[in-house]
Amino acid sequence: MADELVVGTVTAAEQQPGARAPALLLTLDLGAYGTEQAVVQAGGHDADALVGTQLVCRREDDGAVVVAARSHAKGDVPLRPDVDVEPGTLVG
Repeated sequence: MADELVVGTVTAAEQQPGARAPALLLTLDLGAYGTEQAVVQAGGHDADALVGTQLVCRREDDGAVVVAARSHAKGDVPLRPDVDVEPGTLVG
């Protein structure tokens, strides 16, 4: 089912050239839901430091979107679980 919130583990992160604003292309392991790619604003994020990080993602029919809080001071801040869980874990 699409439009679910799940936890994804970042397996790769690279600069997204040609984007309007600095952005990163993330490859996410969503467990039983497979692998998806998502673009996030680079902000102060180091691509290499994101690898291995778990993020909350919204599954959609055409891929995944990283869920973020929009801070006026810090820009988009991706939401993360407090402890590591299995990739694909549903967020309720």
